[in-house]
Amino acid sequence: MRRPPFDLWQLLCVQAIAQHGSIHGAARFLNTRQSAVSRSLHNLEERLEVRLFTRSPVGAAPTAFGQEFIRWTQTILDSVAGMNARARRTGKGENGQISIGIQTCVLPGRLSAFTAEFRATHSDIVFHYSEGTGKRLLRRLQRGQIDFAVVTRRNLVPALRVMPLWSDRIVAALHTNHPLATRREISWQDLRHETFLIGRDNAGQDFETLIQRKLEEPGIRPKIRRHDIGSNRIIALVRNKEGVALLPASWLPLIRDQHGHDIAITEIRDAGGSSHLEFGIVWRPDNENPCTRSFARYVEAHQPLP
Repeated sequence: MRRPPFDLWQLLCVQAIAQHGSIHGAARFLNTRQSAVSRSLHNLEERLEVRLFTRSPVGAAPTAFGQEFIRWTQTILDSVAGMNARARRTGKGENGQISIGIQTCVLPGRLSAFTAEFRATHSDIVFHYSEGTGKRLLRRLQRGQIDFAVVTRRNLVPALRVMPLWSDRIVAALHTNHPLATRREISWQDLRHETFLIGRDNAGQDFETLIQRKLEEPGIRPKIRRHDIGSNRIIALVRNKEGVALLPASWLPLIRDQHGHDIAITEIRDAGGSSHLEFGIVWRPDNENPCTRSFARYVEAHQPLP
């Protein structure tokens, strides 16, 4: 790589000479020796092979090209000053990007509500979102591919920092012709002979674990069908009477808007009350992104959402 034809100190000298009308005035402004400013200007003009100032006993006046060069110099110095300020703000965690992975069963907009205050006070920090299964997001987090993950709080790696966010009640979605559809509440035992449809964004493994804990008996395993599809398609399978789906209660407004005429939603209760999905936000304490540290402080200072 070739050496640049000038350095920032030379540009500062050019600007100072132009502003103060002499090498002497520039040296006084820059708090340096007159010989240092004169030498910098001489070296720059020699390097460029063009004269920038006409010297005289009364001072230094820019040549025609010198006037043009001074305008360029100002643009460069302004850009460098802006870059320096941006770098300082980035180092303080006031500017940059935060990447957050969201488990696909999280209701759209719920995390945005949690981050609203932070985004309002840190307008120069950009949030970039991605989605996936809880396991995939945790792998990406550990590899440093994302800064935070919002996932169900199950089987989390101990080395990660975890902040609880909210709890989401679990409900059952049945076809309106299902014998249990008219009941406001059912028990897990009422569902023991049902086929459970599990999708990729229905907190799949969390639901499977819950179903097995509630219904598995010696010699008897619950009927579970796994599908690599999202909530809307799982509900479509319920509409086709292929089985029963479990859903986070926060999804109900969306489900009712799209499938309300064919889908019945029923509370599931047993001796322990309703079952819930517990969500949290997770990050690596050794993450070196300054914006991550700023947001982590915000997360730790705020109470979980109700």
